[in-house]
Amino acid sequence: MGGIDKGHVGAYVCVFNEDFSEMLLLWRKKEKRDGIEIKGWGNAGGTVESNETPIQACVREVREETGIALKPEGLVPVGLKKAPDASASKWSIYFFAAPIDGRTDIKLNPESRGYGWFGRDELPEGTLDTKEEILGWWSLAERAFKISKL
Repeated sequence: MGGIDKGHVGAYVCVFNEDFSEMLLLWRKKEKRDGIEIKGWGNAGGTVESNETPIQACVREVREETGIALKPEGLVPVGLKKAPDASASKWSIYFFAAPIDGRTDIKLNPESRGYGWFGRDELPEGTLDTKEEILGWWSLAERAFKISKL
């Protein structure tokens, strides 16, 4: 897959601890969705630059936003969101998943005000994506990583 036009595609990572009992969420101070600036709990990620693939963008964004160095081959695709047909802008957002050691030191950049590790039943209010979407990606990620270990 080649690069993608800047501004049209986003890529985010659902970062889990090793046993998939918790997901890392960042309190995002600024996030643009469909041209509107919002804030809330979300995954690390951002815009895919014109010279990179969604996976390359995930690795770069997670490193920039959390200090975590992910390996491209360690990412598993778990979802895709597209702008509604009536949207003023065209965009797609790819979601990938990656497990890390839950004791990994998180180093936030200025885009985020804080972070937390949350269990399935502890997802906070104010998530940028619906809880149903987050739980769906969680289930897909857990299954994908269990299958890859067979």
